[in-house]
Amino acid sequence: MFDSARVRGLYVSQSDGWTYLNGGARAQVPEKVSSAVTRAFRTAPLQADPGAGNGTRGDAYIDAAREAVADLVGGTPECVVLGPSRAVLLNTLAASVPAKLRMGREVVLSRVDDPVSNAPWELAADLYGASLRWAEAELTTGSLPTWQFSELIGTSTSIVAVAAANEHIGTVTDVRAIADLLHAKSNGWLVVDAASYAPYRYIDMAEWGADVVALDLAPLGGPEVGALVFRDPAMLAELRLAEVKTGRHSTPDLLSLAKRRVAALERGGLAPGLLGAVPATVDFLAGLDEDATGDRHERLQTSLPAAEAYMHTLARHLVDGLRDFGVVHVIGVTGEDDSYGQAGSHGAAGSFGGFGSGDSSGYNSVDRVPRVSFLVPGVPASSVVERLLDNGVVAEVVGLEDSALFDQMGVAEMGGAVCVGFAPHNTRYDVDQLVRVVGGMV
Repeated sequence: MFDSARVRGLYVSQSDGWTYLNGGARAQVPEKVSSAVTRAFRTAPLQADPGAGNGTRGDAYIDAAREAVADLVGGTPECVVLGPSRAVLLNTLAASVPAKLRMGREVVLSRVDDPVSNAPWELAADLYGASLRWAEAELTTGSLPTWQFSELIGTSTSIVAVAAANEHIGTVTDVRAIADLLHAKSNGWLVVDAASYAPYRYIDMAEWGADVVALDLAPLGGPEVGALVFRDPAMLAELRLAEVKTGRHSTPDLLSLAKRRVAALERGGLAPGLLGAVPATVDFLAGLDEDATGDRHERLQTSLPAAEAYMHTLARHLVDGLRDFGVVHVIGVTGEDDSYGQAGSHGAAGSFGGFGSGDSSGYNSVDRVPRVSFLVPGVPASSVVERLLDNGVVAEVVGLEDSALFDQMGVAEMGGAVCVGFAPHNTRYDVDQLVRVVGGMV
């Protein structure tokens, strides 16, 4: 059972008087995680280079972090690459597959996604000569229709990069359907950005059919650490990276070669003080439901759905409160009915106990994680957020360059949007505080 009061008490920041509703931009750090960082910085070497063997303690932090990330996404530790952020790792990955991005190859991207997900592939395609093809959003709901990928993906498709969920309105992409289309037509890679999905749902790479999953630990309440998880060690062997060469007569086996590629991707060293908090972050998520049993991998599959179901009740409460004003526009929700959701989508049914279940607000019209964005006509988003701050409520401004989706929707022309990213520590009182402040502006 998810006990919101118990979970809220696990965050030291909840006693400082502020109401934090900016989980998407800057998640609060649980006390368990901050303590792990402190211990790790006191006991670990200043830097750990996975290719240099800096001592058993630094290596232990790296190994434990890889195991934790593997549990989080259903991968294997030897296929986990760690780095300062997913943005850095995605840039390195895109530059490391020139054979997949040469002239005659095609890369499929989505205008729904975070610029962090698209920019590395745009730059690398321009450098190596690949063509870009774009999947477009359904602008009423902000969702990414799967049917268009059957036309976009062909035998020349080498990379398809999508986000599992939109960072500002939470719409979920049917990753499995895209994977099936890609792997039926080509041997290309499906690269999934799970940064906005991972705080709410358990990831199973095999069920998704994903080849690479990218995520950041910070949105989970963890340290500033990013990770790439590959489906198979053989994929690492395909990367073209600068690395220390062995003798010309050496014939390393696949796992040894994969280990060298991981070290090359992580070149520059890792901070064991931060890596020491990665297991604590995943342990915290696994313990959100105190009745969850089994190992960490199994407890995540129980705890995350319980926490997500709770946060969806808060999101629906927020949507209902904002729509009661009659003038506030909830992006991707306002004016929608539930007919869209009746057919469901992969992994969606039962996720939050309401997808296509007759919700009058329209919140359940598409599969989504608990992120809500809204705008007040005639009032810039920055002014709304400033008023919220004056009243002790922290939310996020989504500006002109922060969302390609909002740019297409015309949100930027209306002064931007306010994004609310829910976290396990939030309560109905937090939502009521925000609604009360917005009500004073309309």
